[in-house]
Amino acid sequence: MKKAIVVLVLVVLLTVALASVAHAAQGGAPGLHGVDGKTFGALVSYAAKNCPAELVAHVRGGPMPCVP
Repeated sequence: MKKAIVVLVLVVLLTVALASVAHAAQGGAPGLHGVDGKTFGALVSYAAKNCPAELVAHVRGGPMPCVP
C-alpha cells in the first residue's frame, strides 16, 4: 500500500514538472517578450532597480508600464 502511494505521488509530481516544461515559451522569458537575452537582462535589471513592485506584478501576470 505504501509503495502504491509513493508511486502515485511520484507520477503526479513528474507529470506536473514535465507539463510545465512542455508549455514553456521557445527561447524562455526573452523569447516570450520578443528580445534577446542581453536586452532582457538589462530590462529586468532596470525594472528591479526603478520599479520593483511593478516587476512583481508583471511576473504575476500584470502589465509592465515602467520599462522604457
